[in-house]
Amino acid sequence: MPKVSPEHLDAVCEIDNITLGAAAVNLEKLAGIQVKMIKPKAVETDFKLALDSISVKDKVFLLFKYDEGYDQSFALVFSESDIALLIERLSQSIGQELDLEQGLMKVGEQVAQAIGDSLAMLIMNKKITCSPYAVSKEPPNELGDELVLVEMQFKLNDGQVNSLFWHMLSVDLANSLAADMLGEIDAQLQEFEEKAKQESKEEKKKSDDLIKVPDIMAEVRVRLARKKMLFSDLWELGPGAVIEFPQYISQPVDVTMKDRVIARAQVVTVGENFGVRITEVRDYAKDISSR
Repeated sequence: MPKVSPEHLDAVCEIDNITLGAAAVNLEKLAGIQVKMIKPKAVETDFKLALDSISVKDKVFLLFKYDEGYDQSFALVFSESDIALLIERLSQSIGQELDLEQGLMKVGEQVAQAIGDSLAMLIMNKKITCSPYAVSKEPPNELGDELVLVEMQFKLNDGQVNSLFWHMLSVDLANSLAADMLGEIDAQLQEFEEKAKQESKEEKKKSDDLIKVPDIMAEVRVRLARKKMLFSDLWELGPGAVIEFPQYISQPVDVTMKDRVIARAQVVTVGENFGVRITEVRDYAKDISSR
């Protein structure tokens, strides 16, 4: 009976894809050469079968421990000859001659930083840090007998290295990492759904508060100006008389409907006609509905 579900195996692959992909970016910056991590594939197995399935004979193990977040160790397994080429590039870039152990520990520092930073984004409810602590050509026995083995590939952009490498971690650690990541995703989805429901309720309330404006004709008037006059002055008006209003031509005019001001506008000419350009719109739906 498998102790790691297919869903958790997929989650571990995704975690490795993200964390070791970030490690490749760190190594690119440090070594000045493009390093690509690709093709994660995870299986549940035991320690002996895991070692037998690793296809290289010159195995070298880089061991890590979690300082915070998890109380477990894990290992990365490389081909010594292939990783030596990466270490050679690294030595040239930093101007320091590194032997295999020194080079792997330098690689491990970049991997550990990338894992910590990446997991902090994937699993936000706990602080997670890890560090490299040993390089060995002997299989590590501290990982336990039940393992998850993730096979990956790294390439250098000069084409000289196209190598497989492996991530060995215990079944317990694999399940813990996967459960925490999937739990974080579920929590974020639930938070998103709750927020979406709340926004939907608020939008519905706003919609209910608004009047549904019917698709019918309505008379719109433009009120240019107003002025009060005595009846005696009105009776004296005749053809050619000019009434002066206390309003400049450039001042905005009122646009009304049902004697309610629904907008403000500027008078313009449109060919031989005149029109108005709207400059301000009022919340006229509520004004009309209140009548």
